[in-house]
Amino acid sequence: MKRVSLKDIAKELEVSTATVSLVLNGKNKAGRVSNEMSQKILDKAAELNYIPNTLAKGLKVGKSRTIGLIIADISNLFFGALALHIQNYAEQKGYSVIIGNTNEQPNEMENLIKFLYARQVEGLIITPTENSQYLLKRLMNNKIPFVLVDRSFPELSVNSVLINNYEISYWSTEQLIQKGCKRIALITYKQDHYHINERKRGCVDALKYASIYDPDIMEEVRYDFLKSDMKKAICNLISKKEKIDGIFFTTNSISINGVKELIKNNINIQKDIQIMCFDENDAFYILPYTVPFIKQPIKEMAKNAVELLIDQIEMKSGEIANIVVEAELVLNENGMYL
Repeated sequence: MKRVSLKDIAKELEVSTATVSLVLNGKNKAGRVSNEMSQKILDKAAELNYIPNTLAKGLKVGKSRTIGLIIADISNLFFGALALHIQNYAEQKGYSVIIGNTNEQPNEMENLIKFLYARQVEGLIITPTENSQYLLKRLMNNKIPFVLVDRSFPELSVNSVLINNYEISYWSTEQLIQKGCKRIALITYKQDHYHINERKRGCVDALKYASIYDPDIMEEVRYDFLKSDMKKAICNLISKKEKIDGIFFTTNSISINGVKELIKNNINIQKDIQIMCFDENDAFYILPYTVPFIKQPIKEMAKNAVELLIDQIEMKSGEIANIVVEAELVLNENGMYL
């Protein structure tokens, strides 16, 4: 379907393109075009379903008012919610958002960066893949504005928005211990991501402090083989001679798949095995027991990421900011432990 242009509207009404442009771009404040003709132009634009080419308009002044969002896995509830709030906050600031998904693959992240800059985005918000430091260094060298959200690489001096991964994981593990758990397992991704490592470190340190750490019940699963690896991990844990009585899951996707496997194995959750999950999920509220979880402040993370990026784009600040927002430990429907 052919895109309707200013020329098409001008031809229909037998006026100049400049006249149509004045009206549709809101520049007829001096009344150079009569009210009658202005209304005809607006009506004809609506009739022909005219859509302004904001990219072309932006390029004339060197601004596209568009940002790129590169996320890891749009099917993950956390990333889906994060994308939604980033888009909402960006639109409030007058920016459009183009969203891309990496599926945790560095080559996909590289392709998305190239694609988004071909679309003239002014900056990027990124949840980086594992081993993607070289791509971020390239952005830094080219002085391209970007912000990392949810994940970071401490060795790189870049803007980022994270949660207090270590502290919230430590406190969550302490909660399991306070419930009387003596054999607490951990299931995490087999990844070298700073945020994942910090969650594991927080759990392990809490277990060591309580003198109940057992490396044999620390399980790792692969992102690309999550379902099959989770099945093996749960089977390994529940078949231990010395029974486990608690499990700390380090991400949303791991939590959901872990709970599914426990149910399949007829484990009486929160009686036989206490669990601690990462991120809120509607499914938790239909289960016949309370599922404690770590609630990430997604709206606040999104707002901070958008503001940091726009500050870079509009050159309001040249300083690097590493923002850490606090997650909450939700113990039940009515109570929170901060």
